[in-house]
Amino acid sequence: MRAERIQYSSQGRRVPFFRAPELASASLRWTGFSFEEASGPNEPLPAHAWAKTTLLYVTDGQASLRWKHRGVWNGDLIERGTVSIIRRDAEIQNAVPDGAIEMMVLQLDGARLETLAPDEVLAIERSLESAQVTQDPQLAALMAAMRAEVRGGCRSGRLYAESISTALLAYLAARYAAPHAEAGAASGLSPAEMRRLVGHIRENLSGAISVTELAALARMSPSHFARVFKAASGMTPYQCVMRERVARAKTLLAERIPSGRVAAEVGFASQSHFAKVFLQVTGVTPKRYRADC
Repeated sequence: MRAERIQYSSQGRRVPFFRAPELASASLRWTGFSFEEASGPNEPLPAHAWAKTTLLYVTDGQASLRWKHRGVWNGDLIERGTVSIIRRDAEIQNAVPDGAIEMMVLQLDGARLETLAPDEVLAIERSLESAQVTQDPQLAALMAAMRAEVRGGCRSGRLYAESISTALLAYLAARYAAPHAEAGAASGLSPAEMRRLVGHIRENLSGAISVTELAALARMSPSHFARVFKAASGMTPYQCVMRERVARAKTLLAERIPSGRVAAEVGFASQSHFAKVFLQVTGVTPKRYRADC
């Protein structure tokens, strides 16, 4: 499922938020939540609403924002470093920039919400205020990490996109929505279940392994699975897959198989990404490791 263009609704029409975004996840291989980054819009936005819950992260400049919550109009200044969380269908009176403004806009796609974290959907949609403006470094850091991945060409693949989108959603639900519980979910992963999951990872290293796929094996939602997997293993699913890929790569490098072929056989999209992850995990480059074998 590819990301979509960011749009809002005004006077019965769907309008692109940025006319020409400098960075748009819809144009690349990103499979996480849709987002765009650009300067502007520099003119005031009329009364509008968002069809999806939307996050506005201001990276430079400022603007005033007015919205209705429980029948009362509220307003706040959105400025550099703030994240505005706007609930789906919230009524926005206007947004007026004070000169040039740069921002990253992310939308929580409904279909992707159901796929990644059905247990978080109810809390997100029912419990968020119509809109709120916050200084939240952790939320901003998650959005910035998505931006960095897309700027780099989405080299880390689907697993990373799903992992960071799930992390953002879980944080948003825990920090800004009402408490909730996942009905019918297992409380953890047994040693036998962990062995089965790691075995599946090892058997499929050359392919694209996703959090959704692993969660389905454990009969959990991806968001709950990510939490209990880390509790059981001390690693995120993404970290576990990367470590297993590196472990297999070590064996192949010791057999003097060329690095490009090794990268492909253990599931890396490029040799450069393979070299980067290998260095992060082992402290040496693939070339140095093979020379020392």
